[in-house]
This record gives sequence, structure tokens and C-alpha cells, in this order.
Amino acid sequence: MNILTKKTSFDIFKNENDFKNLTYEEFQELCESAVLRSYKKDQILFDEGDERNRLYYVIDGLVRIERYDESATYLYYDYVNNHSVFPIDGLFKDKTYLQGAQAITDITVFYFPVSIFEKICHKNNKQLVYLINKINDIFLFHQQKIQVGLTASAVDRVKQNLNMLKLELGVKNKQNQVTIPYPITLKELAINSGTTRETAGQVIKQLKAQRYIAYEKKRFTFLRKIK
Repeated sequence: MNILTKKTSFDIFKNENDFKNLTYEEFQELCESAVLRSYKKDQILFDEGDERNRLYYVIDGLVRIERYDESATYLYYDYVNNHSVFPIDGLFKDKTYLQGAQAITDITVFYFPVSIFEKICHKNNKQLVYLINKINDIFLFHQQKIQVGLTASAVDRVKQNLNMLKLELGVKNKQNQVTIPYPITLKELAINSGTTRETAGQVIKQLKAQRYIAYEKKRFTFLRKIK
């Protein structure tokens, strides 16, 4: 099903950051190849090493990006939520995906061929500048996550990773508190923090007791700044 054949749908997505630098004709060309797809929780979108033939745009839900090191002993998590094209690393270069992607919630996306997106961007200088800036922002954020991983204390790593998740996925609720509207398990938090599930659980228990956070049904709410 082509989600962007109707004018109303086209208008919605044309003004999003990832597309607003495209001309009407360029965006229409992308629309003609865009396909709507829903995935259930835990479904795989693609695996590391698969042919890199599609880019995805998240309409609703949360996607987890996963990558192992060469020894398959270290696992790195990242997340993509609403209104973002991914994966944009490897544009104009890589033939296979550098990581895998899995639906953490039920998600709705549309996907389109990498070749068409690259062809359009190659001719559009404003879009290229936008992509360079976006990739730089992603790189700097990942640098911060790596620096967190170098922290000696496992307790501090858990706390700092919570702050990173707050920055990456947090939204304000009606009480003007920041909450993460997606389920994040203790196991995921532990992997992101380079520690055990038990240690992550102990830190969360302590932070809840001290009223820094609430954690109910795998969802975090930040009550005050974590120290």
C-alpha cells in the first residue's frame, strides 16, 4: 500500500525535518515508491549484513538498533522513534546494513528504496547539508554514550545512561515531568550500561526510593534530576 498517494498524507510528511528541503517533484518521486508497513512487537526489520536496499521512516512506535562487535561479545543498543528516517549511516557507500533493527513496540513505518533517496539527495545541496548536520549530531550523541561506557563505576554508568535515555526519548507529560513513553527493560538498561541486570535493578530500586524516578510497567518517569 502506498501511504503517500493522497494529498493529505503528502502534506503531513513533506513538512517533516527529514523531507522539508526536498522540492515538490523530489518528494513526489519518493512518494511513488514509499510503502506503508506495520510490524508487531519483537519483529525484525533487518539484520546486520543484509542487503541495504531500504530506508525506513517511523510514523509511530519505537525501533531498537542493535550491533555486536566482531567477537559477538559486546552489544550496542540505540533507538529510533517517531518521525525519523533510518539508518542514514552508510549513505552513498555501504551495500549492507551495519546493524540490525527490531520493533520494541508495535510500530508503523513506511519504507522506500535507498537508491531513490540517494539519487534525490545527491542533486539537492540543502538536503545534503541537512544530512551532514544530522549525522554529526548523531555522532556526537554516540560519543557521549561511549564516554558513559568508560565510566569506572557501574552505578554511575546506570545513572548516566538513564540521563541519556531521558535526553533521547523523553517527553513531558501533563505534570510537566519527563517520561519515556516506551517500555525499557532492566536488561536493556544493563546492556546499555555494561553491567548486570541485578546491578541495574539495585540502582533503579535506590533511585525510586529516593524519589528521583518512577518505574512502572517498564516505563520511566523522571521526578527530578538524577545525581
